[in-house]
Order: sequence, then C-alpha cells, then structure tokens
Amino acid sequence: MRQTGPISRRIAPAIDNWTSRIYAGIVLTLALWATAGALGFVEDPDSIARFLAVVLCMPWTLAVFLMIWISQIETWLLGYSFYAESPNWMFEPLWLVFCVVAVFLNARIISRLTRLAALRTGPSGQIVPLGLLGFFGVIVLIFRW
Repeated sequence: MRQTGPISRRIAPAIDNWTSRIYAGIVLTLALWATAGALGFVEDPDSIARFLAVVLCMPWTLAVFLMIWISQIETWLLGYSFYAESPNWMFEPLWLVFCVVAVFLNARIISRLTRLAALRTGPSGQIVPLGLLGFFGVIVLIFRW
C-alpha cells in the first residue's frame, strides 16, 4: 500500500465529488487571474475575477476582513497602513495562499454536505449544487445592488 502525506490526506476528502472539484477549479482559476491582473501580467481594470474569488471564499473573507480591521494599530499609531500603501507584489502571494486555504476548507464543507444529501431518500443529488448557486447568487446580488 502506498503511503500518503499529511497534506494529501487533508486534500483528498475535499475534492472527492464533482461539485467540490468544480468549485475548487473555478475559484482557483479566478484567484490566479486576479493575481495576474494585479501584478500587471493581464489587463483587468475592473477586476471582476477578484470580486468573484472573494465572494466564493466568503465566510473566510469576512473573518480576514475583521482581523485586518481590528488590527489597524499601525495606522492609528504610525499614521501608515502597510497593507493599503504597499506595492501589490508584497501581498499578492499572501492572497493566493489565503485563496487556496479557503477553497479547500469550503470544498471540504461542500463535499460533506454532498455526502449528507446523498444519504437522504429521493431526488437529493442536486440539492447541494443548486443550494450553492443560490447562496453565492444572493451574495453577489447583495454586494452589486
């Protein structure tokens, strides 16, 4: 039997069904596109890719936003915000790491919900994908309204 590492044991349950694989692929593609746009490799003035990536990583995005908002001590003490006034290349790799971690946490939750929905009797195979579309659709409508 082949030995697997601790990272592959954590990632494998997150992408064990088609819904979580599609979700992970879409968000990771959007995150890479947004990073390429921020670093100047692609022309993306409106950055719809970053907006969609942030929305699709939503519960974790709100947690990070609250941590950044609370920890603005350097702005209060020094009058300088390292995050807002630094060049893009400093924080884009950190943002990519955040997106990867958030995608695999959300994909794990999606995979678990899909397995729970499969235990129900009746036509429950499409409950999770349609629920995800509805959930993220409502979030997009709220933020773009």
